[in-house]
Amino acid sequence: MSHIHIDISGLSFEYEKGHPVLDSISVSFHEHDSVGIIGANAAGKSTFLKLLVGLEMPPQGSIRIEEIPVEKNTLSKIREKIGYVFQDSDTQLFMTTVQDDVAFAPRNYGLPEDEVARRVARALDLVHIPHLAGKPIYKLSGGEKKLASIATILSMTPDIILMDEPSAALDPKNRRSLIHVLNEFDHLRIITSHDLDFIWDTCSRVVLIDAGRIIADGIPDVILRDETLLTAHGLELPLSLSER
Repeated sequence: MSHIHIDISGLSFEYEKGHPVLDSISVSFHEHDSVGIIGANAAGKSTFLKLLVGLEMPPQGSIRIEEIPVEKNTLSKIREKIGYVFQDSDTQLFMTTVQDDVAFAPRNYGLPEDEVARRVARALDLVHIPHLAGKPIYKLSGGEKKLASIATILSMTPDIILMDEPSAALDPKNRRSLIHVLNEFDHLRIITSHDLDFIWDTCSRVVLIDAGRIIADGIPDVILRDETLLTAHGLELPLSLSER
């Protein structure tokens, strides 16, 4: 087995006692998986990602990232393995320029400046925005902010990328750019989205969650074509499939 994997067992979580958001989830993800987590509003998708990176801690069950348990005392190691891209790019970007933001994490980890510069250049190249290096964050478009956010996590060379609603509010051009960027990433990526066409274009595996439980787990060609299944859980066929 590759060292890049996530194993989840009996995971439950609630914000309010007696109102579970996730309920006894057990699932594993592997190195070359490109996973789309789908479900209606309040299905537990975003909470699921937050638990994987330790932004919330599970009261019940276990999460292991490359054999490291997700616990308060392991979070620094976990976050070296995982890059988490928030739905709202303004949550992620806080420095003056794109280059400063992308350099922040490797610099904060004490890497030499020549290594920081190398990582920044590589991350910007990977998302095809080296021309934005010196641009002030406040002058970026929504799509440019999303790509810059991805570059900030790629500068730490993560094994795993988590993305929450990455295509939200993107125009068609930046949406296509993001699809291209994601499909070039070699390792494990997990994406939550209401945009099932985006999931169709970027994922090789789909996990449907409803009421905090896994309802279906399989290939997009099966799950995203199953109109009865999707409708029963508050979703619709991807537009590209419904038009065929």
